[in-house]
Amino acid sequence: MFPPMIPTAFFRLAEWMVRNLPRKLTLALGLALARAAFALGVPARRALESNLAPLVGRRAPAERAARAGFEHFARAFIEFLELEGMSLERLEAAVELQGGEHLEAARASGRGVIVLSAHLGNWEWGAARLALRGPRLHIAARRHGTVGVESIFDRRRRTFGLERVCERPLWVGVARLLRAREWVALMGDRAAPGTRHSVCAWAAALARRTGALVLPAVTVRVADS
Repeated sequence: MFPPMIPTAFFRLAEWMVRNLPRKLTLALGLALARAAFALGVPARRALESNLAPLVGRRAPAERAARAGFEHFARAFIEFLELEGMSLERLEAAVELQGGEHLEAARASGRGVIVLSAHLGNWEWGAARLALRGPRLHIAARRHGTVGVESIFDRRRRTFGLERVCERPLWVGVARLLRAREWVALMGDRAAPGTRHSVCAWAAALARRTGALVLPAVTVRVADS
């Protein structure tokens, strides 16, 4: 286990890079670090390859897909750090909203809404874009371990009106918001808090108990931003 100041220092360094270096250089450095971590065989690589193997069937395709996953995460992380200084106009232009009629129908229902998403595309940009011209959105996300790192995430999300659900147990806080007809975003590709069950089943139970709607939404990268 690393001391708490190490991840915070890493995030601060990454923030400095995003603010002070040319964007192309920052992206290149991020990709280089992701490839180095993959080549060194960090535990996350083994876990990702193990998860991908049942989908692609063989070791080599799983390795290629895992390497691409590392590179994608590096880019998404740098883009997330860019949120703090990003204009509303740039975000709106960068993220194309499709299926807006479902968003409007959910809003018109007057009920609480569970936005059920996954770690695809740039999920942080997607959440910010959804909140930009729409309902207030609360993020039911895992803690990142240190106060310093949490503040980095919370500051960027608040720029676009996103708030993290902080109540514990999480179920109580999310249910309270849904009964108040608020919107809550959950990531369906993780286990529910305190269980081994899918967040999808957790979301379904919340919807039944609170009368909330479930609105599936994901982001997909279609071009360089």
